[in-house]
Amino acid sequence: MNITELVKDSLKYPVSDWKKIVVLGILIVIGGLSSLLNLFSITNYVLVMIFVVIGLISGLLVDGYLFRIVKTSVDGENKLPKFNNWKNLLIDGVKVFLTFIIYLILPPFIVFLIILLLLGGSSSFGIYITSIIGSTGMSPTIFLVTGILTSIENLFIISFSLFNQYVIIVLIEFLIILPLFLVAIANMAYEREFRAAFRLGEIIEIIGDIGWISLIKWYITTGVIFLLIFSIGTLISFLFSVSTGSVLFYIISLVLALILLPYAQIYYVRAVALFYRPE
Repeated sequence: MNITELVKDSLKYPVSDWKKIVVLGILIVIGGLSSLLNLFSITNYVLVMIFVVIGLISGLLVDGYLFRIVKTSVDGENKLPKFNNWKNLLIDGVKVFLTFIIYLILPPFIVFLIILLLLGGSSSFGIYITSIIGSTGMSPTIFLVTGILTSIENLFIISFSLFNQYVIIVLIEFLIILPLFLVAIANMAYEREFRAAFRLGEIIEIIGDIGWISLIKWYITTGVIFLLIFSIGTLISFLFSVSTGSVLFYIISLVLALILLPYAQIYYVRAVALFYRPE
């Protein structure tokens, strides 16, 4: 399947069942409720824990369903999978989240620690991290209560803040490690085995068979379209925030979160599966 056909299929695929888009949107919105903690300066420990636990479960279910889409897509299915067997969704969500941590959180964290040690700044690590979190407005729990694709976006912002003097580190992470992570998820889905996500030799061989040039074209094309979909939602929200009252703005934002966000995420994981899928 060439890139054009892949993109067309991925864009049409989510609308095969709007009800499932809305269900996924509801889970995404529930996970995003944790943002209210900062918005309303909620510090009550019990409330914080309740929000985090509910958000964590919702985020893992989102990841589990997106992973189910990858599994059914690499198997040749052309319809959105059902929302059933929630226990398996949760387990798959945990697997995806752990893969995300190992591929995209640990490497830059280790590099950052090494840089601080080399610069003699290890004692200021906690202070520096706190300042970064404060300046970006993001709590570490953002990775627990959001779907993986949203977490990747947040990771980019945090990584750029941490490594603004070492842009090459951010580029390596998002131009090399992220594509490997995406193919690793697809390999785990195809092999039905958690360990398959970490067989780097096998993953690199698969990419080699598909073609590294094809990987670059796919990564750029699908990524740009994914960002465009998000940009459309951001622009609509901004226009309503400027031209209407706050209540209508929040309503529009909620509708976008229920439809546009899940549509974009389904589109992207479908594109990942189609890129990987053995012909």
